[in-house]
Amino acid sequence: MAKMTISDMVDVAGCSYPEGNQTDGAKWLREVQAAGEEMIRDLKGDYPSEYPQDRLHEVADGQVPIYTNKLWNIWVDLGGYYFDGEYRDFSSNSDTGDMMNRVAQADCYEWAQSILYNMAQDAEVEM
Repeated sequence: MAKMTISDMVDVAGCSYPEGNQTDGAKWLREVQAAGEEMIRDLKGDYPSEYPQDRLHEVADGQVPIYTNKLWNIWVDLGGYYFDGEYRDFSSNSDTGDMMNRVAQADCYEWAQSILYNMAQDAEVEM
């Protein structure tokens, strides 16, 4: 399995290129890649799953930062303000108190999901 570059991950995720190689956004992209490599090893090796798409969503969810500062550093670094994410509709939920954090979390989830799915396809993991 060929290792994706930051540029590859940015293209797949649909986010912006990070400001530098050591920014929170760039580090996060590499963390998503490392989690994807582990997921693929598990799915192809000792821990195959009957539902690999569930495993992919679980790993993507685990990559969403829980600390506000890190979340926003990543979101801003990867140009979340330009991104029109698929998971941004929270209109069915009347609790708007944490709406802005949910937008950033949803975008990070969507970026991670796109990268992980691409990695799984490249590794020929049945989805």
